[in-house]
Parts: sequence; structure tokens; C-alpha cells
Amino acid sequence: MICSVFCTANAQKIGHFSYKAVMQALPAYAAAQQNLERMRKQYADELQASEKEFSEKYEFFIEQQSSLDPSISEKRQSELRDLYNNNIRFRDSSRRLIQQAEIDQMKPIKENLQRAINTVGKEGGYTLIVNTDSDACPYVDMSQTDDVTSAILKQMK
Repeated sequence: MICSVFCTANAQKIGHFSYKAVMQALPAYAAAQQNLERMRKQYADELQASEKEFSEKYEFFIEQQSSLDPSISEKRQSELRDLYNNNIRFRDSSRRLIQQAEIDQMKPIKENLQRAINTVGKEGGYTLIVNTDSDACPYVDMSQTDDVTSAILKQMK
């Protein structure tokens, strides 16, 4: 009898939700993904154009190299090196800018999600709410926990 009283007193309310399902249900997330995809495409198109320009200039240089004066050849090689290095810097810069844009666009969405989780947790009397999409909790007996996904989505509106 003492054991059942102790176990009941220590019973804790646990909830679970799918982070992925919540995010995919949010219009703000979809808009952020569209903006990021548009940005990725613009940078990819620009990089492709720069690489094409380099290839064309390189091929033209190779065709003429044997007939060029050494000083002109050196000048064009230097221009090609600069163009190549600029393309590398642009590619690296693009990656950083896209990563930062993703962080910037996702930050308010993630903050809103965290507020919603906190509210659902407090209002529902939960000790713990688990994200079932992560490997941090490899086993969750869904029959012993409450699915709070819809409550979280409701809080975010």
C-alpha cells in the first residue's frame, strides 16, 4: 500500500509532440522555407554564371596562349586567378549568408514554438514534453504520454 501511494504521488504528467509536424503546419515556416529556397536559387544561379564566365575566359586564353606576348599572357593568367578566387570567395560567402538567413528567419519561429511549448506545459501541468523526432529520447511509450502537438499548434495561432 505504501508503494502504491508513493508511486501515485510521484506520477508525473509527460507529453510528446512532433517538432517536424508542428513546423510543417506553420505558415511562417513555409514562407521562411520559400524565401530561403529563392535565396539559394539566386546564389546558385549567380555562381553558375560566374563559373561559366571563368570557363569561357579560360578556354579563350588556352586557345590564344601560344600566340600571346609573355606579358599579356601573364596579365590574363592573373585575371583568371583573380576571377577564380573571386568565385571561391563568392561561393563561401553565399554559404555563410544563406546559413545566417536561415538562422535569422527561423529564430522568431523557434522562439514562438518554445513559448507555445512552455505555455502548454504549464497550463497542462506537464513535468516534461518530449520531441519525438529527435534521437535524444529513443523510446517513448506513446500510450503512457499525451500527444500535445495540436495544443502547441493552437497556442501558436
